[in-house]
Amino acid sequence: MMRPERENWAAALSAADNGKVAALADRIRARAEVEPLVPPREGLMLMQLRDSVAGAAFHLGEIPMARVHLRLTVPEGAAEGGAALMSDDLALVTRLAILDAALMADLPEAPEIEALLAAGMAARTEVQARRALALDRTRVDFQLLSEDEA
Repeated sequence: MMRPERENWAAALSAADNGKVAALADRIRARAEVEPLVPPREGLMLMQLRDSVAGAAFHLGEIPMARVHLRLTVPEGAAEGGAALMSDDLALVTRLAILDAALMADLPEAPEIEALLAAGMAARTEVQARRALALDRTRVDFQLLSEDEA
């Protein structure tokens, strides 16, 4: 399997089966030392965007955000992992960071993590396809509206 870019791992894993993600991360945590490198954070973040015409910055609003950066140490080695997600579920984001570190360390659980990544990417692709279909149904051809009906 071709791994997606690391920046997409958290989003893909969050779209995978929550129970499987939790069970796998908890199994890794049970045999590892997990050390936070930065205090885990959750809360509201002000989302800033740029106007597409004038390029002026504006604040869209607040979104829930959780971030975790940790070091995972097991007998096979150590690796740093992290996750940031638009979510207020700090436990989930911590589990995603553990899986991120475990995959970077190429632990024996790596094939299971890759399977979860593949399932999550498939789920995300399906959602994107449904959204594209819904968007396509709202498309209007204004040229047809202006033609004479003679």
